[in-house]
Amino acid sequence: MKHTDYQDDDEDFISKSELKREAHRHQQLGKKLADLNPKKWRDLPISENLYNALVENNRLTQNEAKRRHLQFIGKIMRDEDVDAILGGLELLDPSSEAYGRRIKQQEMWRTRLVSDDSGLNAFIEEFPAVDRQQLRNLVRNAQKEMNSEPPKPGTNYKKLFQFIREQMEG
Repeated sequence: MKHTDYQDDDEDFISKSELKREAHRHQQLGKKLADLNPKKWRDLPISENLYNALVENNRLTQNEAKRRHLQFIGKIMRDEDVDAILGGLELLDPSSEAYGRRIKQQEMWRTRLVSDDSGLNAFIEEFPAVDRQQLRNLVRNAQKEMNSEPPKPGTNYKKLFQFIREQMEG
């Protein structure tokens, strides 16, 4: 065989060093997930297998056991959708651009609901599973706060924002 016979295989070739770098990136991402608040794990697109491994990691106390378990989590990460997990982490990070865009969108919905009568129907159309009665009450109470002199956003205005956030995330 000549050297030229292997040229077709070169496209699929991944060096051992690249495989190690990828394994290290998976371990780093696993460590980042393990360091998160466990309540936020359910907000991420992770498998049940990875979730259980993260729970087990929290139970471990010895450093060497934690290190080996993080390697195991890195191995599990091979079968995960890493891009989706990174996107989910970005939405949880207040310093990220994606987080800022989502907050801005939630604020725009709140402003539209309070100031525009057609906003209620648009929100219901966008999120059909919403509790319509609760939404109407929150909007009505927030409008009362904003129609006072001077307009003073208060508790109901904040409750409306929280309700919008829950609907958009849930």
